[in-house]
Amino acid sequence: MRKSILILGIVCSIAWILPQICSAEIDPETAVGVWLFDEGAGKTTKDASGKGHDGTINGAKWKDGKIGKALEFDGAQWVSIDSTPELQLGEELTMMAWFYATDISTWRQLIAKSNEYLLRIDPPQEGNRMSAFVKPGGSWEPRASSHVPDEKKWIHFAATYDINEKNEQLVVYVNGKKAGVSTRPGKTAVTGNPVEIGKWGGGSYFVGIIDEAAIFNTVLSEDDLSIIVEHGLAKALGGLDVELAGKLTTTWATLKVNR
Repeated sequence: MRKSILILGIVCSIAWILPQICSAEIDPETAVGVWLFDEGAGKTTKDASGKGHDGTINGAKWKDGKIGKALEFDGAQWVSIDSTPELQLGEELTMMAWFYATDISTWRQLIAKSNEYLLRIDPPQEGNRMSAFVKPGGSWEPRASSHVPDEKKWIHFAATYDINEKNEQLVVYVNGKKAGVSTRPGKTAVTGNPVEIGKWGGGSYFVGIIDEAAIFNTVLSEDDLSIIVEHGLAKALGGLDVELAGKLTTTWATLKVNR
């Protein structure tokens, strides 16, 4: 009788978990660069999207992060990823990262592809807010901005760009929630400039820790971003199957012990 009840419990668990997985899944093919920074050693960080956009670590140190390992930057380090057509996103994009800033006294870059798209913390003279930029034409402005970030606190910052929107083409999100918009019509430029994490061009170096940076070739929804914030990129892109496997393993172990 007890065994039958446990089996019924497993079936019910699967019936509940599977719809959550289906509704939560984000198409992993839309990810063109995912840098989890979980290697913990070495001078290269792998692109977990499978697109081959591995990053070269220039001086940044390995550190415990928001999820697993991460990279620490002290104002002179960065990660560089060579440009490819897949990273030249003229019409739609999503970019994001977790960060833990320890100094926001000047420009602090999270993700940059010069003359295409930027994700950063503005300097005090520009409001010191979290901002995103795209460059369809000769100017970076107007930017989309949120609020001033707290130092020494983990924050997830993301931005989406959609050329097909009539007004709010550029949108920023903080911890999975919509936080600012800008009108930026027009296709962004295409360049051979590298993607840089932790700096932009010759400066704007980040100070603090960056974890789970990613770029997508589509516009993720607020629900998608909330899922990433809650579960992390690896689980969100895998449909939470890791969590399901863990629950089933535990359940089957319990069943075996109670036979």
